[in-house]
Amino acid sequence: MLAHLPDTNLVETHAMSFGDDLLAVRLLIDQQLIRDLLLQYFTNVDRRVWAPVKEVFAPGVLVDYSDLMPIGDAVAADEVVDRIAEAVGIYAVTVHQMGNCEITVGTETAVSETWVNAHHVYADPERNEGRMPIAGLRYQDNWQRTPDGWRITMRRAFTDWRAWWEPRPPTYVGGVHQ
Repeated sequence: MLAHLPDTNLVETHAMSFGDDLLAVRLLIDQQLIRDLLLQYFTNVDRRVWAPVKEVFAPGVLVDYSDLMPIGDAVAADEVVDRIAEAVGIYAVTVHQMGNCEITVGTETAVSETWVNAHHVYADPERNEGRMPIAGLRYQDNWQRTPDGWRITMRRAFTDWRAWWEPRPPTYVGGVHQ
């Protein structure tokens, strides 16, 4: 379960209560560092570069990807990443596009929820009659500040929706793609 920090808006609360602009800046920087790590995860899944994907997790952390793939609900993050690496072999291209991302930062811990649109293009264009899977995914993460920076200490991944995209050849009218 996603942990919730007691203060939902620490930047406003601390900056206003204590006049501590440096704390407000620190919290904003921490939010951006976490956002960058999320981007590192999704970008490198698409690039199929697995070491940076594994780096976002604290060592030994168990994660729940059971809603995304046939796997248990408490599996070591490194094993899940290895399973993802194996599973994406059937795709020529994947695109995990981050959308909404809510991050709440405390002094040593944080929580985030990230929405992702995932597009997959099969390597075999005849697979599933040429249809391509797309999905709306959501990731709930708990974070811990470590000597190596922010790391995920708990993750639950969800599939909010799935669909099939049936691409069609491009059509042009008057030289303009329709």
